[in-house]
Amino acid sequence: KLQFLYFIGLTRVMADSEAEKLSVGWWDGRWVSGSTGWKNAEAGDVLPFDRNLEIVRTVLKEPLVEGGKAFVPLCGDSKVVPYLAAKGMSVVCVEGSENALKRLREEIATHPQAVQDRITVIEGDFFTASLPEADIDFIYDRGSLVAIDPARRGEYFAAIQKVSKPGTVCYLEGIIRSPVYSGPARGKPPPSNTDYAPWVKIPNIVCGPPHNTPPSDVKELYKGWVFRMEEGAMDALIEGLQDTKNSHAHYRSALKRTGDA
Repeated sequence: KLQFLYFIGLTRVMADSEAEKLSVGWWDGRWVSGSTGWKNAEAGDVLPFDRNLEIVRTVLKEPLVEGGKAFVPLCGDSKVVPYLAAKGMSVVCVEGSENALKRLREEIATHPQAVQDRITVIEGDFFTASLPEADIDFIYDRGSLVAIDPARRGEYFAAIQKVSKPGTVCYLEGIIRSPVYSGPARGKPPPSNTDYAPWVKIPNIVCGPPHNTPPSDVKELYKGWVFRMEEGAMDALIEGLQDTKNSHAHYRSALKRTGDA
């Protein structure tokens, strides 16, 4: 009975938490408090964008469209926005957090006017914002699909379909989570001789953000798109998850829309 009540209580807390994460206000609170760990990849002097775009060129075996149009959903204050504009692309980005947008605009303002003029910032909830239609050549998705509620992935993909067209390519970072445990040693399985009552196992799909987005789920969601990863990437993911110190593993991938599906 104790175990059952503990599980019900934990489920209720998790459900409330997930509902709260649907709001733009919750994300804005993360920006205010500085709880933005996803920004660490851009914290150093060497930014990852060249490497990430090289994945697209390598696995899809084609260059990005010179002077094309790029789309960055849930962009935050990512430096990839002016980076793509500096490469000659017209960039459309979407963000709902006022604090993130303030920082983004401050970053954009440090670049030449020609770069600034190639950037269009859409402020508002991704799911209700007015997005460009069938006009995008390249999508940069690092931290967008993994951030939304998994129950809304169908809506998310519908928006991606709306902005894209046959031939559109996408860089996408995903995450695979191991089953996570709640209790005195969160992230590690309980010893076999321990009572499970304080160690309720949480399904990995509800952990996050970032949420579990294994390649199989991405391929199922992106119907009509070619999905590619680096050679040996899947083996590296499996090896990483076998390490008991890791509760998750990241992967980089590229997709290309092949038709009107």
